[in-house]
Amino acid sequence: MNARISVRCDSTALEAGNVKIFALRLPASHGPCHDIDPGRYVALEYADMAGGVQQRMYSVTRKPAPDVFEIAVRRTGTRGVADRLHASLQEGAAVTLLYTGGEITVDAVLVHSQVLMWAGGIGVTLPIALLRELAERAKQGLPVPGVTLYLCCPRVQDVPFLHELLELDLTSAWFDMQVFITRQPIDSGWSHFHAGRPSDDMLRALPEPGAVLLCGGHQFAAETRSRVRDLYPHAELLIESFSAPQAPVPEPAPAAAPSTAARAMIAIAGREDGLPADPARSLLENLEQHGVPIRSQCRSGICGSCRVRILSGDCRREADFCLDDKDVSNGYALACCTYPTAGELAIALGPGN
Repeated sequence: MNARISVRCDSTALEAGNVKIFALRLPASHGPCHDIDPGRYVALEYADMAGGVQQRMYSVTRKPAPDVFEIAVRRTGTRGVADRLHASLQEGAAVTLLYTGGEITVDAVLVHSQVLMWAGGIGVTLPIALLRELAERAKQGLPVPGVTLYLCCPRVQDVPFLHELLELDLTSAWFDMQVFITRQPIDSGWSHFHAGRPSDDMLRALPEPGAVLLCGGHQFAAETRSRVRDLYPHAELLIESFSAPQAPVPEPAPAAAPSTAARAMIAIAGREDGLPADPARSLLENLEQHGVPIRSQCRSGICGSCRVRILSGDCRREADFCLDDKDVSNGYALACCTYPTAGELAIALGPGN
């Protein structure tokens, strides 16, 4: 689905950790949402608290009816789109659905006998979607993989879907959940709760997973991916992250000769004029600011839509989750994970841009 559709809010419900569940209904003229499955994501267009229209992506956590799907949104307190959704998207109100995406559905894990799901905070939305689908299969007597969920949250009260996950753990032989509380002292006597983060020893003690699902912010996904590659080199990696890489903190110019610092510029193959660049913004944001057409979807290094080729110059590259070593050695980069530095950065836009 790649079309602007106005979907209406059927209902809302509060969940732990400043999370609100929105049930969204497609218009009758559209018919059933065949390509909106639990585990995939939807891109919504909505204003932030300042009135600026933004695009954000949310995992589909449940599909209670053929034309209804649910998303879970965490209020951040940063006056962004999430805060505006919490404040104003009530029953009967509308939000614009731009497109759907994502390949991680229950089918992606059914081919494995053991699966590790490792999520940070609101990143649990994808695991909860898949676990609900697996639980339904198990009720029907269909085979499901053994699943371990490692969930990291700052405080106990921040854990979304905690009661549902605990019930599933206590009633299902195929599922085990462990919660890691990172910013709150807790009693070590609880069987499902641990202080700090998962250790390598804990990870090595797990049944060897055929697939590892990583879900959370960009930094969380990048750090856990590195550990998983070392611990489970043969496991299939399934990664979802909807947050952009953290922008770099600009280094102060030398006090003795500030005028000697080379200004960051972007040169695009086939275009005559160079574009001034802000090193605190990603290459994608810089191109968009100058009105340069470039495809983008996830803005977090997952989908690969904003792929470009670096022809010359220096840049800072944050971890992405779709380019392999051969792509990187051939000069390819994702604009959403690349930051210009001093001097000229020459690039070639990908096909279709």
